[in-house]
Amino acid sequence: MDRSRKRNSVAMVLLMVVSLFAGLGAPIASASEVVMTDAIEVTPDGAFSDRMVSIDADSQGNVHFIWSRNTQHLYYKMLDARGEVLIDDTKISNAGAHRAWHPDVRVDHDDMVHVTWTDKAGQWTIMYTLLDPSLDDQNGDETTDSAITVVNDFEVSSNPQNRDWPAIDIDSDNDPHIVWQDSYEPLDKFYQQPQIYYAMLDTDVVSRTVEFAVGETLLTPIIGHKGHPDIAIDLDDFVQVVWDDTRGGKVEMVIPIDTSGSMLAEWADMCVVFYGGNFVSGSYFQGLKPLLVRANMTVYETLYGIGGHTSVSAATSGNCATAFATGGSGSQGPRNTALGLVPGDDSGGIRKLNGVIMNGGALTINYDGGGVGSESWGPSSTWACLSWKDAQGNVPGNPPTQLDHKW
Repeated sequence: MDRSRKRNSVAMVLLMVVSLFAGLGAPIASASEVVMTDAIEVTPDGAFSDRMVSIDADSQGNVHFIWSRNTQHLYYKMLDARGEVLIDDTKISNAGAHRAWHPDVRVDHDDMVHVTWTDKAGQWTIMYTLLDPSLDDQNGDETTDSAITVVNDFEVSSNPQNRDWPAIDIDSDNDPHIVWQDSYEPLDKFYQQPQIYYAMLDTDVVSRTVEFAVGETLLTPIIGHKGHPDIAIDLDDFVQVVWDDTRGGKVEMVIPIDTSGSMLAEWADMCVVFYGGNFVSGSYFQGLKPLLVRANMTVYETLYGIGGHTSVSAATSGNCATAFATGGSGSQGPRNTALGLVPGDDSGGIRKLNGVIMNGGALTINYDGGGVGSESWGPSSTWACLSWKDAQGNVPGNPPTQLDHKW
């Protein structure tokens, strides 16, 4: 393989592309003007659950399909440009237990078929195989996996945690590039939030082997949820990747917290979880809010002391001190306005909660150090949820309490 050309395969990362508008303002065509054929049944409906189909076409106009049957084995089919069957339904995954999900397919410049998919049997694994349909007589019958396989099922990635949604494209040397979402990161810096990974393979058709040209590489080294990548390679072999991303998003958290007398360490640690600092055990954590803000996410949070929290010293001092002051130093309940309406107004702090929902009705509670007034977890959570969407389906909700959380 010409390594100098491979070095030109630079990954150009396109973040958070929502949509691409082409031909804006072009005249609208009717279906009869753009649809050239009637719908064709690719595989008969019967005893199988055939789903997650992927498609590509070769230089002769033949169409190649890959899909999952019963979310177990992977199947392949080839039709000509007129819809006639050249190769009928053929199982292409190896024998044994498999859970094939989300296949993707690309046909290269030599009309060979590159396939990637996720095998969810056991440790979730990103797989790759290479098919050469010209090895079959293409008389309309099914073939066999061994007859048309050039590169047998190859593991692209198989690490702890889960991975899924692979996508594939081919460069000018017919080498495959694969991207996928993956919850694995060796240092666990992203708390198993799925990230986007990339790998490039070097296939040798003569020896029927494949090796990594670029090993599995993390493209998104920042916390946040990434998913559903796709990949395209241009004429200059630049690799372009797109995916879903929570960066630039907003998240709101409402957390009712027990105020019973045994909750000193728990309150102190909860403020570390949100705002950063040292846990009671001594270990350090930078805090969810600072962590997500650095990932360009806006975080709105309000911590509610069930029944009131001024008697819980840990909720008023240390890493909780700023949030305690933000929430009115124990004197204020739920706000009258939502967070985020004014720039910089992104924290509700720590507030008291005296009105909750029990059995569909309002219940007034007050701090009692360990009874219903301090430990009403369920009624407090119900109140928070119904403040978002009430029993009548209204959003925002209007539960039967005097004060609601303003989401």
